Amino acid sequence: MKTFLIALACLATAACSSKLTPAENTVLSLVLQSQADKDGRYTVVHPETEIFGLANPADSKEVEQVKKGVMKEMAIQQYDIGPMLDRLFKINRKPSALSLQSEPEKGYVIDYDEHYRSYFKKGAGGWDKFYKENPKAHGMTGVSRPVIDDKNGLVLVYRGTQSHWLAGAGFIILYEFKDGKLKELKKTMLWIS
Repeated sequence: MKTFLIALACLATAACSSKLTPAENTVLSLVLQSQADKDGRYTVVHPETEIFGLANPADSKEVEQVKKGVMKEMAIQQYDIGPMLDRLFKINRKPSALSLQSEPEKGYVIDYDEHYRSYFKKGAGGWDKFYKENPKAHGMTGVSRPVIDDKNGLVLVYRGTQSHWLAGAGFIILYEFKDGKLKELKKTMLWIS
């Protein structure tokens, strides 16, 4: 619990580095595991954080418009997620390098060497070759830095997954975080293909 409070304090200061904290890594690992199949398949994770679906995360007008829609969809009784949502967009204006280890047995592989991204370079085969050469992969996932409210046991994070040219979606998700586990409370879609 102390680690989470330190992470919040770090994120509240301008001096905080762009390196993910141990608390953020723990939460992101759980977020990625939450979409894992039981059949040994895995998702390939972009090596940097993101909130895909915003043309420009630094455009305050665009961010405010998106936040209004998210606030409407994700309202929960007796809790104002507004401050968490503000933090989510603030700390994700620029990408941060992930520092998670790949754990295919838990359902995710981080694409640090860009092996999987290379399938999408011009003439490299795209999704067909991606799946032919990696049959246990079930798509590509991007995640944001999470916002952790340790006091209320809540986590807010973006997660988006693409599994073919026209098969994907991205969500902002609110989780309850208790006893080292995440329970999804609400989510709202940012994009779909």
